[in-house]
Amino acid sequence: MNKQLHLILTTALAVVFSATAPSVFASQSHTRTRTGTYSNTNGNSGTTTSSTTRSPGSREHTATWTNQNGQTGSHSSDRTWDKNTDTGTFSSSTSQINGKSSSRQGTVTETANNAYEIQGTKTGLNGKTSTFDLNKTKTDTGSSTTGTLTGSKGGVSTLNSTTTKNENGFTKDTTVTGPKGGQTTIDTSFTKTPGETIKNKEVTGPKGKTDDRTVDTKYNADGSGTRTIENTGPDGKTNTRTVNFSAPTNTSAPSH
Repeated sequence: MNKQLHLILTTALAVVFSATAPSVFASQSHTRTRTGTYSNTNGNSGTTTSSTTRSPGSREHTATWTNQNGQTGSHSSDRTWDKNTDTGTFSSSTSQINGKSSSRQGTVTETANNAYEIQGTKTGLNGKTSTFDLNKTKTDTGSSTTGTLTGSKGGVSTLNSTTTKNENGFTKDTTVTGPKGGQTTIDTSFTKTPGETIKNKEVTGPKGKTDDRTVDTKYNADGSGTRTIENTGPDGKTNTRTVNFSAPTNTSAPSH
């Protein structure tokens, strides 16, 4: 399986699982909408719109962006959790400005107290489909995840990941071992302080090349803010993207 697919899948599953774990939902659906603008060091710019709706047992998110040439891209995701059966579903799809698309879908099943199995498929931008079967256990200090990733040609990789919570966030250490023994490591940290969050992810491939990404989000008192995404690739080049987003607009409605 392509190593970049490993990295995308690993990160996505962490996000998916944290949002689909059992929780208490209000009796109404709540929608939060934001608008914004973006620019990057490549000279591109444009506008963005995002909307998130939470209702009993589900969360839906959509985002669209339009660049300076009028071209659009979009992303959508949906997650559900049934407290009666201790099962959930997740799905997402992304359409890029260049017309390429990717998708992901699967299920989460509670197998024991604080233990879950995550299974699903992912289709990448190249049209190839892979599958994953992971087992995640929550602990007092974080969680641990192990499992397999099977590529479109049948090659099987193994994943081992440990998340450790701290006072202001968490750290996460992940190792993916490919079918031929090559290893990719992913070191992630997240810190939250009043008015700011910082997330850093450093990926080191089997040949020692690294890809470093930092997302620094600063919030104003009204909920508006600025997000700066800085990425340094294996070639040593750094690209920066700046997003200015509005204060959220919140609406509520009875759930059906």
